[in-house]
Amino acid sequence: MKQRGFFYIVLIVGVLLILGLFSFAPKGNSLDAASGMNDKGSAPALAGQLNESSLTGTPPSNSASDEVPPPNLNNQIDSVNVLPTPVPGETQLFFVPTDNDATATVLSLYNTDSITHTVALRGFSYNGVVVYSLNISVKPTSFLRLSSDSIASAPPPSWATPAPIITNFTDFTYFASLSLPKGVKAEGYVLFNPGTGVVDPRHDQGAIPLRFSTDPATLFLPTVQNNP
Repeated sequence: MKQRGFFYIVLIVGVLLILGLFSFAPKGNSLDAASGMNDKGSAPALAGQLNESSLTGTPPSNSASDEVPPPNLNNQIDSVNVLPTPVPGETQLFFVPTDNDATATVLSLYNTDSITHTVALRGFSYNGVVVYSLNISVKPTSFLRLSSDSIASAPPPSWATPAPIITNFTDFTYFASLSLPKGVKAEGYVLFNPGTGVVDPRHDQGAIPLRFSTDPATLFLPTVQNNP
């Protein structure tokens, strides 16, 4: 009798365990479905959501880094936006700056007029969105130099007077514009130094002049010369 009673107890416990496993099976499947897991252990649904958010989200910003985009960079626009309307009586020029750990862009502004002028400097992302804005005041008959921040740790002593304006174009300024009032002249060049973030103008390691254009579309086209 004792053996028969023990047999019934084991049988009841076994039935309860089987029923318990069946009751928990749907919950386990629902958890797998919610996490996007398939039979190979991957998560295609979740991966799709991450890819979608990375394309449409606004990237973070860090003003101390040339490789981190500014906060107002909009990745949702694929076509070039309408560029600013030129100021009447001023000349609008476009150029391509370079500013990273191995390059620096230098602009020279010279006001030949007898009054102070303000030069509007704007930078644009790949889709024409303004990501950089600076208004530069140039005194009468005076010279002013502007340089990207990778040169700030090693400016030449001759740049002390007048002190240059140190700015940060970042890698995300694909092209820039200058609005030059009458009497203001501009020139510029790009310096190249190998290294880790400091570009020294006193090291003769390569420099090229900036090419200015009144049309941003032609700025990226090569110069073609037809020889007779």
